[in-house]
Amino acid sequence: MNILRSALAIALAASTLTANANEEQSSSPVFGLHFGIGFGGYTFAETSNNEEVEAGGGLLFGAFTQIPLAQGSAQPVFAKLGMSYMRDSVDAEDGDASFTKFPIDALVMTQVNSVKFGAGLTYHLNPTYKEDSPYLSGEVEFDNAVGLLIEADYSFANSNAEFGLRYTKIDYEIDGFEIDGNAFALTIGSTF
Repeated sequence: MNILRSALAIALAASTLTANANEEQSSSPVFGLHFGIGFGGYTFAETSNNEEVEAGGGLLFGAFTQIPLAQGSAQPVFAKLGMSYMRDSVDAEDGDASFTKFPIDALVMTQVNSVKFGAGLTYHLNPTYKEDSPYLSGEVEFDNAVGLLIEADYSFANSNAEFGLRYTKIDYEIDGFEIDGNAFALTIGSTF
């Protein structure tokens, strides 16, 4: 948690200093929403129809803000801060299973033509696996986890829409036992 707080503090301080240094070119933060689908990581459950619950899989939706850090330079640099909800689940004849989490992201990004790319930290709150089947009924709450995040977004011309690809490197732990949460996600978002 201290790493995430430090990263957020640095991003906010840098944006404040840059905004003060470049008041004549002031630019407001941009807000947006994103939706996506993830895949990868440890497989918790699999049905006879090959549907899976994965540690890095499922549907993602959330909100983000982009804060300019270097407005006067030829190469734009900005902080991207976001919060999302992610859930992967299966509903089968013999039971249900799901894995949920709340990712908080802090990235430093730049843009070249229509492509934004960058890297940063992600902090996953309350990662929880639930199952209700003849084999297991209950939930497992993993520790909150810190991971690395790499992201690239393509911005469509004459539009606020963007298509993205992100890679998360993270492990979830409970009582010294770790599972792999490394995953890719495809996203589509829009700023306003």
